[in-house]
Amino acid sequence: MNSEVVNALRTLGTAAGGWLLGVAVPVVPYAWVCTLMVVADTVTAWRLGRRVASEKGTGDSGKLRSDGLWGMLGTLTRVYALLLLGHAVEVVILEPDWNFGLTRGLAAAVCLGQGLSMLENEASCRGSRWAEIARKWLMDKTERHL
Repeated sequence: MNSEVVNALRTLGTAAGGWLLGVAVPVVPYAWVCTLMVVADTVTAWRLGRRVASEKGTGDSGKLRSDGLWGMLGTLTRVYALLLLGHAVEVVILEPDWNFGLTRGLAAAVCLGQGLSMLENEASCRGSRWAEIARKWLMDKTERHL
């Protein structure tokens, strides 16, 4: 190829990379917090699977499986897309007229949902008093792991 064409493509690639970085950098702190919550939820689901396996005597439900990890990566992909979309709406449409952090609100909603899921995982298949109280309001996920 001609060196001018290569330089032009390199310039376009650098500009596109800079644009992507400029869009993604403001979302990174929220993405880290959401990532930690999703990973913690995955760990509590794995722990629930181990409790169910030891209590019910099933062999496979207590093991770490690749489909669970793929599910976690799918969840993270959806969360990142939601945060990027929320940031785009906030910057392009709402910024001049509205004084609310949409990206922050979406990240808080994701963290709330993951926190509730962690509580459901930890309260399921336990005989302690706090778990009995929590199961009155939260779903019991034991059947999912059988």
